[in-house]
Amino acid sequence: MAVTVKTNTNTGISVAQGAGATGSITVTKSTGGKLQSLADVNTTNLEDGYTIIYDTTTNKWVSQAISLGAVSVTSVDGGTY
Repeated sequence: MAVTVKTNTNTGISVAQGAGATGSITVTKSTGGKLQSLADVNTTNLEDGYTIIYDTTTNKWVSQAISLGAVSVTSVDGGTY
């Protein structure tokens, strides 16, 4: 069953399927999100030209400069949109 909901409000939308439904989904508008606000991202050493790389020791994404010896890229696929 597909559900389409349109609203002109800035508040969240809650949708539940059927009478007495036990599950629901809530959709809220989000603007101005920042990478730094994510719990698994450490950007304390952020500088121009840095990228984020996953650190398995800390289980976080960390910002660092890319050195040619540290990175080996064989292919990049940006997907289809």
